[in-house]
Amino acid sequence: MTSVVRIGDTVRRPLRRNSEFVHALLRHFEAVGFDGAPRFLGIDGEGREILTYVEGEVFVGPDEVGDPVEILTDEQCASAGRLIRRFHDATAGTPLAGEAEVVCHPDLGQHNIVFRGDEAVAIIDWDEDVAPGARIFDFAHAVWCLAEVGEQGGPVEEQAHRVRIVCDAYGWEDRAAVVDEIEARFRRALVSHEQHGRREGACIFREMVAWMVAHGPALRAEL
Repeated sequence: MTSVVRIGDTVRRPLRRNSEFVHALLRHFEAVGFDGAPRFLGIDGEGREILTYVEGEVFVGPDEVGDPVEILTDEQCASAGRLIRRFHDATAGTPLAGEAEVVCHPDLGQHNIVFRGDEAVAIIDWDEDVAPGARIFDFAHAVWCLAEVGEQGGPVEEQAHRVRIVCDAYGWEDRAAVVDEIEARFRRALVSHEQHGRREGACIFREMVAWMVAHGPALRAEL
């Protein structure tokens, strides 16, 4: 976890291995008029980056595994999808993206999006894994979280409804490809946890893969 401190209207965060890239990205956002991210204000006397504080609500998820989740409204899902599209479009074709499609966050979801009511106003927590990549890599993670794809998300038809809303708001036509990438992500995570001997993580993702195997066809059929 990153140690974050709020001081007045600013947030102070420790520097990370790619902070120079992140700061360049945040400066780029300001230069092109993308207002959906904090502004980078500099480095303080303790060597921490200074960011503007964004007022609003972040949905951090349940306290314990198995606790009920807070399902986003249709309006929140749509607003988040539009915000993510604006973010990606602001980086496409830039030196920051290089030869990749866009710059990826790549931990998009309601836990890293600030909402004011039904409006998604900013993406936060630009951490050390921010890097150039493919749109679908970033977007599928966002859909997984925003639509609550999985055991925690309730009836499959309701999950599919939220997937459609996020995809349509973003302008992503191949919804099934997004679900395919979500399942592929689960499988990659499972392999990684198994290879590194992380039994608890492997157990969690094994169950998530099993859910996708059992319910993925029905989910895709509803798209």
